[in-house]
Amino acid sequence: MRTIERMAVAMIVGSLAACGGGSAPTPAHPAPPPAELHVGDLHLHATAVNTMALPERVTKSYGIARGEQTWMLLVTVRQGEEGRDVAVPANVVATARDLGGRRIGIPMRELRLDGGLIDNVGTFSISPPDTLQFTVDVTPANGPTRTLEFTREVAK
Repeated sequence: MRTIERMAVAMIVGSLAACGGGSAPTPAHPAPPPAELHVGDLHLHATAVNTMALPERVTKSYGIARGEQTWMLLVTVRQGEEGRDVAVPANVVATARDLGGRRIGIPMRELRLDGGLIDNVGTFSISPPDTLQFTVDVTPANGPTRTLEFTREVAK
């Protein structure tokens, strides 16, 4: 979860820095915590965020475009004791379903980061407001597929 925590902090700090001086605005909808699934010593974390809420340097480093209707899904797979866990390569297949029942395929790709970290990132488009039900199938190397499901509100 360290990568997601760093990204959340970077998003908040970057957003505040972009606002300039004065008191920081209070977000209308605070970002929900990442969805998590723990099976034995395998830890899956997923979060979805509007790319406009991310600092430009983050989207550039992830190779994704920013846009009002562009969202990013970030999935991390770690194995081991919390705090001593290591990144695990995995095949990640993700979809979302909106309130109208439309299925949204989210093409995922692996990003290898400094320090041996591995993130799985995908982008998709959605017009707010909506509610999305995510299904993320994760197949770690030499392991069975695990499914993480979670819901997120897409506010206007």
